[in-house]
Amino acid sequence: MTEYDLFSMGRGCYRDAVIGSSQTNDDAVPDECQTEPIEKCSAACQFPDTAHETQHETEKALQASDSTEELLPFLRSAGSVILGMLGLQQQHRAFPEFNIPAPFEKQGVITQSLFLYTPGILEGRAVTATAYRDADGMILAAYGPSNLQENELAAMGCLCVWDLSSPAMPAKVLVSEGCPTACTFLAAPGKGDLILAGMQEGGLCLWDCEEAGSRSSSCSVNGASVHCQRPTFSSECHGSPGMAGAVVSVAVLPQPHVHAGEQSKAGLKTTRLLALTEWGNVSLWSVHVLASGECSAARAADAGVSIGGCVGLLLLTASLAMGRGPHDGMQASLPGHAVSSACTQLPYELERRAAVLSLPPTRFDQYLVGLDSGQTVRGSLYGEAPVPKEWLLEDKMEFRSIQQYAQRSQLQVTCISFSPFMLDVWVAGHTGGIMAVFSLTSSRPMLVAQAGEQDIIAVTWSPTKPSLVMALNSHSQFILLHINSQTCQPKVFDFGNTTTSSKDTRTAITMFVRPCKALSDKLQQEKQMMVIAFDNGYIECCLLESALTSAQHHEEEKTREMLKLQSKSCLVKRL
Repeated sequence: MTEYDLFSMGRGCYRDAVIGSSQTNDDAVPDECQTEPIEKCSAACQFPDTAHETQHETEKALQASDSTEELLPFLRSAGSVILGMLGLQQQHRAFPEFNIPAPFEKQGVITQSLFLYTPGILEGRAVTATAYRDADGMILAAYGPSNLQENELAAMGCLCVWDLSSPAMPAKVLVSEGCPTACTFLAAPGKGDLILAGMQEGGLCLWDCEEAGSRSSSCSVNGASVHCQRPTFSSECHGSPGMAGAVVSVAVLPQPHVHAGEQSKAGLKTTRLLALTEWGNVSLWSVHVLASGECSAARAADAGVSIGGCVGLLLLTASLAMGRGPHDGMQASLPGHAVSSACTQLPYELERRAAVLSLPPTRFDQYLVGLDSGQTVRGSLYGEAPVPKEWLLEDKMEFRSIQQYAQRSQLQVTCISFSPFMLDVWVAGHTGGIMAVFSLTSSRPMLVAQAGEQDIIAVTWSPTKPSLVMALNSHSQFILLHINSQTCQPKVFDFGNTTTSSKDTRTAITMFVRPCKALSDKLQQEKQMMVIAFDNGYIECCLLESALTSAQHHEEEKTREMLKLQSKSCLVKRL
């Protein structure tokens, strides 16, 4: 696919381009052709694999799409009943087998492990993002292009859906033109299995995993045929406003509660999501399921929906406000160098880029964004966000010079995790090994702890133990912060940088902790699973020790009191 082919099709960055003139005998060529380079800008395009189909093939695929969509609601409701009548009831999923014992350096933290990796598809790929679906325990992982493979998938990014009961191969393989940098599971009315990815080149891609398999292509990887599915929808083909720069974080907004007297309005519920770019722009999107008549119209209008696809995204708000305004918050419409020179009168080289987006569990209309200026700012979907609008490790008024504040502000906020027990309390990880606990009601930190000098790349509050915060740094070191003493000193465990099956070095990319429901039901006791993704394509699933998952008596109340004491201690130090 050449640049001129895209220009002729009017796709990607050439959608609004118009042929002005062409050169013939002026360049001593016998035929009319384009001899001068076309002015262009760098942009990505999810080129569909159905672009060269004939009109007959297009109509045939659309007819198959319509018949499939008509059968899906019936299969969801009556499929299990019919299988039971025929004696073909689906078997229950097998339990995950964590069969790799913990090495010596990990003892006391984890008990057993399970690795997710397949050499053919993932060789030379780095994990860029992960997500987890609590309903069935499926893991979604995004991977960048491969630097070792020599096949048609090497230059593409991919996403794999992993089932822990069969970890040898991914349950689904999704491919994209470009590198996915953020991903999540989605569910919309009438569509229960959707996957969303934010791209490094800008834009969002959506996969409908319920599409017929005949509309997906098979690729050859190391002599084996791999069933791959391209995006059902891509926002890149028509250039989404406000999506300049890589998408670094996506978050699905919770569905509002429907009261008993408003059941008639339940069908109006839509799935909405937020997308954050590296330059601090937050956009609001809605998942839209197309009717059979709308599918052909969307295809004809080149709206980003692939042939046979019946789901897409609608941009509701291109740029949401956050922070204190144009002088103390982010200016999403400006590039990074303009933002840094316009905000807070900081030095020119201090670029204010965004890294993470998180949703408060108690306020569905608000969101937090971590910046590389050391700030965490609050935004709102409707109107102006309440105070406090920003959180800092230190107040800039306490520094005697702008230079001192600039040095402190270089501590970038890299990750955010809310407490599942104290819903207004959250912890933020920073570069430089700093973890800080904040509250939505005060801009001052309640607790600041430092674990070495390595950057914190992931942080999570324990889902079952109110006083425990777990983190991971850039040297693959696991950190435990127990908020149960006056010192609150974090403990660091060196997990090593080599896999059990290879001596190649690896670096951790991200981490999360979730309950392992299938194993908990089998063993009749609570089991917590920690998932760590690495830059060599490996994903390690670990079972945590019971001491890190069982809560003590009145632990939540004691943690609240300890945070109050720590907050007063921080205030005394500042005075």
